[in-house]
Amino acid sequence: MRNAYLTIDDIPTANTEKLIDFLVSKNIKPVMFVWGERLERHTDKAIYALKHGAVLQNHSYSHPHFGELTFDQAVEEITRNEKLINSAYEAAGVKRPFKLFRFPFGDQGGENRQKLQNFLIQNNFAHLDDTSISVSDYTAAGCPEDQKNNRDVLWTFDFAEYNLRPGNDFSFNDVIKRIEDKFGTAENPAYPQPEADSKAKEIVLIHDHEETEEMHPGYFMEQINALLARGVRFVPPQVQGSTF
Repeated sequence: MRNAYLTIDDIPTANTEKLIDFLVSKNIKPVMFVWGERLERHTDKAIYALKHGAVLQNHSYSHPHFGELTFDQAVEEITRNEKLINSAYEAAGVKRPFKLFRFPFGDQGGENRQKLQNFLIQNNFAHLDDTSISVSDYTAAGCPEDQKNNRDVLWTFDFAEYNLRPGNDFSFNDVIKRIEDKFGTAENPAYPQPEADSKAKEIVLIHDHEETEEMHPGYFMEQINALLARGVRFVPPQVQGSTF
């Protein structure tokens, strides 16, 4: 068994309510990273997610590559989305438990990287508790070696299902292979023994994309069920480093 956080990028979309209903049926509490422009279009979907136990957090307003922005532009992307997210919490009648931020594309800002980390710290953003996640788990997923010292949220496993697009040489079998390479098969899981505690050892990344649903209907449920079949146990989000 492997404890993991479930994180979902790019919500909300027309799919979001269906995904939330599925997660509620599995007793999974996700962290959903909000794309501000989409939140403006689908505010009702975000409120539905909040009312059904999801934790909504910041994924920038327009989903840019932060390495292509000035520091002031990057700050505006974060603060503009913060206002929208806080308004959604207020409309849902739900108290925001903490603040998290994930850079789109994992792009931490290029030459402004450290300034942005300082900004997140100074503005009371937390970090998912990764005390039981190793440096090698981060680096194996392509994250920087110092990620445990950073305030933004990256991941240790990415389904990469966003590559399911017309003309791409990437199929759902490639998604399954990624799962098997990391977590084994249902018959022979990579982590057969129960975890000794409830701490997460993985941060799993999946996306809420209407385009992926068109390419492979039910992709979200199929991928989550594949991890559950391999003994992955999704635990509620816990954080560190926040005074929010």
